Amino acid sequence: MTMNTRIAPQPFNFTQVHRMGPAALRRLVTVGPGMCGPTKAFASCVGDWTWESVSDACGIDVFNARDDRGRPTYLSFYYYRITSGDSFHLKQLTFGDRLEVQTQVFDAGRRAVLTMHRLRRITGSEDDHVITPFEVSEAYTRHREDCIYVENLNMWVSRGGTHTNVGLVRSPPIGFDNTVLPTLPDEYSPRFLCSQARTQHVFPDPVTDSWSARGSHFVVEYPVNITLDVNGAGLLYFASFFSIAEHAQLEQWRALGRSDQAFLDRVIRDTRICYLGNADIDTTLRLRLHSVYNPQDPAEEKTNIVIDDLSTDRTIAVAASRHRSHEATPTAASPPP
Repeated sequence: MTMNTRIAPQPFNFTQVHRMGPAALRRLVTVGPGMCGPTKAFASCVGDWTWESVSDACGIDVFNARDDRGRPTYLSFYYYRITSGDSFHLKQLTFGDRLEVQTQVFDAGRRAVLTMHRLRRITGSEDDHVITPFEVSEAYTRHREDCIYVENLNMWVSRGGTHTNVGLVRSPPIGFDNTVLPTLPDEYSPRFLCSQARTQHVFPDPVTDSWSARGSHFVVEYPVNITLDVNGAGLLYFASFFSIAEHAQLEQWRALGRSDQAFLDRVIRDTRICYLGNADIDTTLRLRLHSVYNPQDPAEEKTNIVIDDLSTDRTIAVAASRHRSHEATPTAASPPP
């Protein structure tokens, strides 16, 4: 005698992944609590998608990669940029939002990969199966106002020493083949921007370089918090740099006499970080902030940030955030005591 077994209903599929090509994926994602709110949460989630996408495109397990000496090697984030328009930006993401995420992976050299993600919110009446084409040039020359774009340039690194995060070395893993990836056109490469950030400690920007200063330089010291800032490999987590930078921006924001609610309500149009190094977990970071505003529209601002490791006197990151504030402010602030 046979017994018919009823199969329990499957739970709602919060993420579906489809291959669109040899180096392209499409995700249908339902936003959960762990993805929205702080910029760090969003950056962390998309960062995981980058590792998954590179694994799929290159046929290598990025999460367990090792170099030719047997050392763990990590697809570390060298440049991370989030851009959006006013109609859809990361501060609008909330529980239950349904997103279409298209991802493309590009060759950036034998030791590097560039990944581009486009996030578009799916409306209630829209069919999940309707695909809106994504050409990578769109992210650089003709942004859609209803999309968020995330650009990641990643480098393979290993620890140079056994017990330190200082002096990471470039180290591609066994089995990594960059030749299987399409080539990113040179005009879209962020390498020049990163080179300028490394040497000048600021991203060149012909639009905002002529804006007026919003007060004097602002300095914040930040002891690394091992309960918040360190990843599972014992390195300062790339996404934590967003929260560390925003912590300093909030201190500056309050010095300008603004409210915490206004900080939460600001529209972040462009935020980016170039990671120049890592630091040991017992160090203190110094963040130097310089803000400017658009004289034609004072609500539009940009903050440039340099992050130094005080224990080694190194600059380990350069960041910039361009945003729009809805709260009036004086045009100057006193430096911190």
